[in-house]
Amino acid sequence: MLLSEPKFTRRLARLSTWTLSGEAMGSNSSMVASGVLNVNSFDVPAGACDSHTHIFGDPEKFPFFAGRVYTPEPASPEEMAALHKSLHLERVVIVTPSVYGPDNSATLFGMKARGATARGVAVIDDKTPESELEAMKAAGVRGIRINRATGGINDPAVARRRLQSAIDRAREGWSSATRMRIV
Repeated sequence: MLLSEPKFTRRLARLSTWTLSGEAMGSNSSMVASGVLNVNSFDVPAGACDSHTHIFGDPEKFPFFAGRVYTPEPASPEEMAALHKSLHLERVVIVTPSVYGPDNSATLFGMKARGATARGVAVIDDKTPESELEAMKAAGVRGIRINRATGGINDPAVARRRLQSAIDRAREGWSSATRMRIV
């Protein structure tokens, strides 16, 4: 299996990372074929960046949005760091996933755990206070996300208004990321 194949999941990447690092896999060892992830098969440029990843924290600390359309498995900052280390990735952009709605606390938690090599993309709405936008900018957030694919927005007019509102409220130098289904 290659990285580009669609069945190469984050979980398989973590299992591969653990296998390559020599950690015991127990009963899962048969799931990971030798050479699934060979970090020595290509040179990774200095400063390489994972440009889109999510942190899914403990639901007790980071509750999911009631309107979510899926429930993810946990994905901690420590797992992300181990994966990035094995892939020789120095930097990361942590994106707030739709399962949290406009609550960016898991993303900010992941950014803080990673340190200066992390940036973030946040989900905001009309209720997000200006002070929170400033705090997110200070923490390293550099973009906003509008998600029509799994964010529960089906009306194009509503999506257009939300996108315009988010753009109007974004901080100078921030980017926007829009995800939608085109049918």
